[in-house]
Amino acid sequence: MNFAVIEDSRSQAEVLKALLKSEGYQVEVFADGKSFLDALAVRKFDFYVVDWVLPDFGGDVLVGKIREQCGWDVPVVVCTSRTEEEFASDILRLGADDFVPKPVRYMEFLARVDALLRRRRPRTQEVTRYGNIELDFNGRRIRLAGQDVDLTQREFDLAVVLLRNVGRVLAREELLSTVWARDSEVDTRTVDTHASRLRKKLGLAGESGLMLTSVYGQGYRLDNVSS
Repeated sequence: MNFAVIEDSRSQAEVLKALLKSEGYQVEVFADGKSFLDALAVRKFDFYVVDWVLPDFGGDVLVGKIREQCGWDVPVVVCTSRTEEEFASDILRLGADDFVPKPVRYMEFLARVDALLRRRRPRTQEVTRYGNIELDFNGRRIRLAGQDVDLTQREFDLAVVLLRNVGRVLAREELLSTVWARDSEVDTRTVDTHASRLRKKLGLAGESGLMLTSVYGQGYRLDNVSS
């Protein structure tokens, strides 16, 4: 999922970028309205974070352009230092889905992003069971023994690939190119780190009915555990 962050404060933009990337999202930062609108003219993003006060354009102009070119299904969050009730209602009426007061409380920011993404998930569900694990692909949720498991974006994507290839050895390079296709800054150690986290979170040492094994010199294989 690709985020556009339009923010003229470099330090603020870098923090927001780091937060979103830690959740597995792709992020592009724009320091002013013009550079963003130039980009919007040739490509679209999946989520927009807009600073209300920029050197060249107001947030109302950018939100209007986003709605004009991308419609109303794409999430838009506005960051602003103004928090009075009337101003907040104006922001929402102009087309924003939510607003985050400055200074930004970062955990609240991520929670609001996640809430907006949940609202836009398709209502029809494709749920598949693997051992004690239920994969809700459309809802982007995984349950272990009936309980939701909290996964990052990348952890979920890696889990999907592993679950849909039970019994097959998947090379680290293949997993890297599939899950981290657009991120050139990561290497195969990232695969190992995420695989280790999934083993704990999803009970892939046998507790879930599945065993994730590291195959020396090759990659990973997920197997059903015989009862």
